[in-house]
Amino acid sequence: MDRWARLTWQAGDPAQMAQVLGGRLGIAPTPSRRAAGAWDLRLGTELLEVVPWRSEQAGDEPTAEGRLLFEPVMQGGSSADDAHDPDLAAARQQSPSSVTLAAVIWATVDLERAEAELALWLEPLANPAPLTDEPHLGARGRVRTTTGLPGGRLVLLEPTSEGALAASLARDSEGPCGLYVLGAPMPLGSGGPARRHDGPIGASVRLRTAVRAGPHLLLLVPGTIAP
Repeated sequence: MDRWARLTWQAGDPAQMAQVLGGRLGIAPTPSRRAAGAWDLRLGTELLEVVPWRSEQAGDEPTAEGRLLFEPVMQGGSSADDAHDPDLAAARQQSPSSVTLAAVIWATVDLERAEAELALWLEPLANPAPLTDEPHLGARGRVRTTTGLPGGRLVLLEPTSEGALAASLARDSEGPCGLYVLGAPMPLGSGGPARRHDGPIGASVRLRTAVRAGPHLLLLVPGTIAP
């Protein structure tokens, strides 16, 4: 299986959100040819699509930071999907951009259950992967590799405190809630370099967002990333 979902970021104003995200990550968004009103941000050979908000029920209004989703492709996807996805095909044929997607964060309240439910898209493990803290989000979890999702890795996290991951779960329930990105410019805090913490796949800095629930952008520190 080559791909089963696109990585999308829903927003009330996709053009504005694409510019905000592009500014945070140091990349320029481009209009998407796939959907009206959508924008693409190229992360290595992956595409993050900023798309119009799609209400799922009454009262489901756009949030200040939008929300992150996986959207199914071609009933599960295969390598043949590139023929139906010219933007993705073009991204794969070009040299990777300097800002790359290293992993997607999946929020859950039960790590073992989430792994079981996602087992179809996760690479099998010979031995249980260790649990690692993610101090930025008040969480702990496991890193799993996947050939079926953008980024190639999922970092499945469950909350250990009433922190940012708990806020994501309270607002959006379980699912993708953040990205680990490599190569983006590091921000400065009020007193100098922004605070960094060691996490599941390396040391990172968390970008400030308009709301605590994210989606979260964690910028990896070069030279610290686990293989």
